[in-house]
This record gives sequence, C-alpha cells and structure tokens, in this order.
Amino acid sequence: MKSLLEKSLVLGLGTFSLTREKAEKFLRDLEERGEVTAAEGRKILTTLMEKGEQEKKALQETIQQTVEDFMKNLGYIRKEEYTALEERVKELEARLSGTPAGDETAETTD
Repeated sequence: MKSLLEKSLVLGLGTFSLTREKAEKFLRDLEERGEVTAAEGRKILTTLMEKGEQEKKALQETIQQTVEDFMKNLGYIRKEEYTALEERVKELEARLSGTPAGDETAETTD
C-alpha cells in the first residue's frame, strides 16, 4: 500500500515538473513575441509555481487521508497506535503484578 502512495506522489511530482517546463517555455515564447516583459514573465511563473505547490500539497493530503481511511476500513491501525497500545498493556500488566512498568522480570513466558 505504501508503494502505491509513493508511486502516486512521484507521478504527481513528475507532472508538476513537466508543467513547470511547459509554463517556462510558454512564457519565453510570450517574451520573444513581446507580449510580456521578462519581469512579468518571472512574476507569472512565480505565481503559477506557488499555486502548483499549493495544489501538490492538497493532493498529497488527500491521498494520505484516503489511504488512512482505506486502511482503517480494512481494520488496520497505524504503527504509532499499535505501539501506544503495546505500552499501555505493559503498564497495566505491571500494575496488576505490582512491579514497576520498566521491570523486565515481571514479564512471564509462555
């Protein structure tokens, strides 16, 4: 699943890069024809790139949220959640046995 997310992000970044190249070429063409000045072209490109970055971040957040929702619907939990639960169980076991949570001798073997 992580691989799918990574591939999606790489595809998005590649598309973003390609779009920047096309925008730069388009603006150079406008400059050559005298329709915009070099300063105007740079300003337009900067604005386009800022918008592109905003869109890229929004896409990344959407993909991340979609993957998290998908995984949750399948019954998976994040590693951080699992680790937190594991620590909580250790603390509860230590309380029940009457030993400190960090004391490894309190653990039993099956």
